[in-house]
Amino acid sequence: KLFVCTAGMMSEHTAAHDLAVRMAGDVRQSVFFVGYADPNSPGGRFKASRTGVLFPFSDSAGELTRRCAMDSFDLTAHAQRDELVDFAFQVEPRVIVLGHGEPEARGWVADQVLRRLPGANLHSPRPGEAIEC
Repeated sequence: KLFVCTAGMMSEHTAAHDLAVRMAGDVRQSVFFVGYADPNSPGGRFKASRTGVLFPFSDSAGELTRRCAMDSFDLTAHAQRDELVDFAFQVEPRVIVLGHGEPEARGWVADQVLRRLPGANLHSPRPGEAIEC
């Protein structure tokens, strides 16, 4: 399964935080960062962690030992819309979830993606709205 969370800081009480706690100690899991995570946030501490070494994650979770794979990609969180559409076209995902942006921009991206990838299952949920893929 693939989970994509748009909360790279892994702030407490977010899905990203809870998934990181569950996945950190499992060698079968991988956590990938795209973009910036404040070094003082749980995400920043996770990103700086070393395999097999205990590190302070958050107040609610305490310390974790990371055994999962972890990598960080130097991609900006502020890519141009057409670059995002081009990227989707290159990787040809079956499911796309638009999780950020103003309604007009999300609509444009959705239109372009569906034009270039007509078989894609595209979701554009409102904040807090659950989706099933």
